[in-house]
Amino acid sequence: MTNPESRADLAHLRAVWGALGRDDPLWAVLSLPHKRGGRWDRGEFFATGRREIDDRLAALAERGVPRGRAVAVDFGAGAGRLSRALAAHFERVIGIDVSSSMVAAARELNADIGNLEFRENASPRLDGFADRSVDFVYSCMTLQHIPTELAAGYVDEFLRVLAPGGVAVFQFVAGTDASLRGRFFARLSNRWLNPLRRLLWRRSAVFEMHVLPEARLQAMLRAHAGLVLLAAEDDGAAGPGWRSRRWTVTRPE
Repeated sequence: MTNPESRADLAHLRAVWGALGRDDPLWAVLSLPHKRGGRWDRGEFFATGRREIDDRLAALAERGVPRGRAVAVDFGAGAGRLSRALAAHFERVIGIDVSSSMVAAARELNADIGNLEFRENASPRLDGFADRSVDFVYSCMTLQHIPTELAAGYVDEFLRVLAPGGVAVFQFVAGTDASLRGRFFARLSNRWLNPLRRLLWRRSAVFEMHVLPEARLQAMLRAHAGLVLLAAEDDGAAGPGWRSRRWTVTRPE
């Protein structure tokens, strides 16, 4: 059963990302300063996702994974930037997001893709997915915005649903870096950073950054017998000041 703190965190996430999805969904997904205010070109936006997914799958193919191409899940799908790209490689792609407004935007922007669906997930679990049923789980720039306990629970779900021969690739923030900005972030909690973000972004709804310790993930992986960590790499997706990491986990056949 979800504890009260997790329920409150989930409700807060839904409120924040609901507002961001209504206001400027493409910028909320890929927050480049010069793209604020609806300045993303749709084709350019989706091209960034296509490059990311094509490169990632090409690297995985060299390792012979994922073995199946039936079902892929994009966790934290937003407006479908990565889900759309995955649809070119898998028979069925399911984009999951906590925000109803993001799901609505994704459905509208990707209505031309027949093997792609989007689901609103207001749960701390991946409801509707059986154990060992998904060939590819992908998540980038999502777990970093989710409070630690919730984020750890979602990673546990990634590992649960991973099919034999399948792969989960997920990015997260393991801490702050040694830069001046990183030392600043390390000293201030979101309670103090959020007012600064509101001033900087000139909006009341702002996304937060949360750390998911790598030691916590290592313990979780040990609890799932048979799973293998293929790679644990630095990843710059979280931006300056943060120690962003990307894990690649497989379930051998």
